[in-house]
Amino acid sequence: MDLLSVIGLIAGVGFVLYGYIMEGGSLASLGMLSSTFIVFGGSFGALCLSYGMKQVKKLPILFIEIFKEPKVTISETIDFLVRLSQTAKENGLLSLEKAVSDGNVDPFIKRGILSVVDGTDAEKISEIMQNDIYVYEQDRILSISMLDALGGYTPAFGMVGTIVGMIHTLSAGSSDAAQLTQAISIAFTATLYGVAAANLIFIPMATKLKNRLADYRLEKEMIINAVCSIRNGINPKMLKEQLSSYLILGSKSAKRSS
Repeated sequence: MDLLSVIGLIAGVGFVLYGYIMEGGSLASLGMLSSTFIVFGGSFGALCLSYGMKQVKKLPILFIEIFKEPKVTISETIDFLVRLSQTAKENGLLSLEKAVSDGNVDPFIKRGILSVVDGTDAEKISEIMQNDIYVYEQDRILSISMLDALGGYTPAFGMVGTIVGMIHTLSAGSSDAAQLTQAISIAFTATLYGVAAANLIFIPMATKLKNRLADYRLEKEMIINAVCSIRNGINPKMLKEQLSSYLILGSKSAKRSS
């Protein structure tokens, strides 16, 4: 589990509520079912209108992913690529087919190495593997954009809820100032829900997933670099030195997940 995500969510919501209580507010006054329906129901409806069923079904998976600690395998991947380079140097490129026959090998690495075994030139291998990255990225970007969309919808529907509340309050025509003030404060609860949901949940989640996607691209770029170098007969020691800079990615990811 990604504890930092859990801590961030709890801290964000907790400090907002604590600040509200410090000002003399009552948590019970924030529990407005009508505001919940307007803000979250309206936002979900807008999301369904904006995206297809294929994408909307992925939304619960995105929420789960936020709290999963990403696996950091940069160091292990580098070691494996260097071993492949050593195998190719000692036994030739054809020997690599057996080296990647294990079912636990990253399919992306396996695809690249099998292209090497087939005699495909390095430029074409890079083109094929870059295309794989592009297709995956486009699907992920589309999925993550749903969180960005919700980050825009919820404040807007918060305003809708407030306007609806104000219309109801003013149309009642109460002459009691205290009662009128209380009704107006309740109306603004919807705006609070919308702004808080956008800035404490949806936008931060989208940002985290975008960062992880950037890490994914960098790792795959490293693999493409290594596969093409192996195709060109690079010395294993030189390859290890060449890939060592990518270890920074592994350390940064580990810190972000701890």
